[in-house]
Amino acid sequence: MSRRVILPALAAATLLAGGGCYQDETTTPAPSRKPLARVLLTDAPFPYDSVASVNVYVVSIDASSGLDTSGGGDWVRVASPEKTFDLLTLQHGTTAFLGEGELDARQYRAIRMVIDADKSSIVYNNGAPPPVHWPWPGSGAITMYALVEEPLDFSAPAIAASGEAVIVIDFDVGRSFLYDYFGTKEFTVLPWLRAVNSAATGALEGTVTADSGGQSRPIKNANVTLYSGDPRQPPSTWYAAATGRSDDTGYYKVAFVSAATYIVRIEQPDYPSLGAVVTPNVQVSAGATTRLSVSLPAAGGSTGGAYVHVSGPSSVGVGGTITLYAAVGDANGNLVPNPSVTWTSSAPSIADVTGVGDTASVAGRQPGLATITATSGGLSDTLTVQVVGSPAPVASVTVVPGSVTAAVGDSLGFRAELRDSAGTVLTNRPVSWFSTDTAVFVIEGAFGPYSIVRCRKVGSALLRATSEGKTGQTSITVH
Repeated sequence: MSRRVILPALAAATLLAGGGCYQDETTTPAPSRKPLARVLLTDAPFPYDSVASVNVYVVSIDASSGLDTSGGGDWVRVASPEKTFDLLTLQHGTTAFLGEGELDARQYRAIRMVIDADKSSIVYNNGAPPPVHWPWPGSGAITMYALVEEPLDFSAPAIAASGEAVIVIDFDVGRSFLYDYFGTKEFTVLPWLRAVNSAATGALEGTVTADSGGQSRPIKNANVTLYSGDPRQPPSTWYAAATGRSDDTGYYKVAFVSAATYIVRIEQPDYPSLGAVVTPNVQVSAGATTRLSVSLPAAGGSTGGAYVHVSGPSSVGVGGTITLYAAVGDANGNLVPNPSVTWTSSAPSIADVTGVGDTASVAGRQPGLATITATSGGLSDTLTVQVVGSPAPVASVTVVPGSVTAAVGDSLGFRAELRDSAGTVLTNRPVSWFSTDTAVFVIEGAFGPYSIVRCRKVGSALLRATSEGKTGQTSITVH
């Protein structure tokens, strides 16, 4: 990557600290005693075709060797862009240059980005700026944090030899900028940031198509989601690690993905007559691009036959509404026009549903999960909807259970409970997990607010969970 610091794009932002190759770089830094940190910004696709630009004014980028991003610690300035970046120009792995700076030879685990909300904006295609509800304090300088998934070790021989390294900050705009999420007719910003060591990342790319009259046609605006989790477990246990979106030609690329094995789900929720394709065990390797192209099947499957298929968003805020669609197929698998559909909710007090034919409106009532069911002709399909309680920032993180004693070889499960300043439980927020001593225990799986650790040797260490700059911890004693 580049030696300079780059700002994230609307959907995903990439911050680079150190070396690599950046397409817009035109200068070469002079030799330095300390390794050079480069910061770049990239974008995941934004889902709103009516939006012309998403402009974020980045004030500064700092790095820290500490795991705690609650405000303290020793932060080092990497770059001071003081510049506006249009995140919508940074898609499919494209990056923007934020800046660069020298860092001491130590390990860096956290990134802090400050933006100026007063100089940031969203602009519609007609030139009008919609209202935006920014995180606390809602205006002026706003601080956002991200923990580095693969710590950047500036004392490592490879970095010491090259004199440079790269950290990528991924600002997932599709999940961070939510329109009318809480029924306020404005964009609510719930920042989804991740920071990765670019040397430990790869990419996933491919095309999304569907069969139409015996011919393949490209599918645009298909959602591409990389999940961490066990494919043998229900999808509700999976955690979205990275997202992408196909363009007008059906092409997509999810760049700067940590090397790991993922569950990849590709779907076009606007086309309920098309089913999703879920591919387990997709390996992304560092420095390589994995190819995965799919053809979305008819909702009734390749053999045809009657079916009901529900598609649409799977989350909404309290006070907000989302629209779901149902496709109904006859005995031959042909799409039924204007079908009769009955809609029900498993928990109307959480998510209430009102449906007319193949279209339903789901209103968020209180935080929780509800299963929405569409029934037609004796067949049915379901979609689980999560209702998010508050747009307020995370004020506290509590790890449950608070302390554990276990034996070598044991595996333990933990949960991070997030609350705002009023004590309301918050959901649908990114959570990062870290062990203070991987010799005592390692994190085998981290799926949003849940983690699984495995005890390795006798001793004591802390398990920390961080969200939006707030950190909670639990002690684990291994005997």
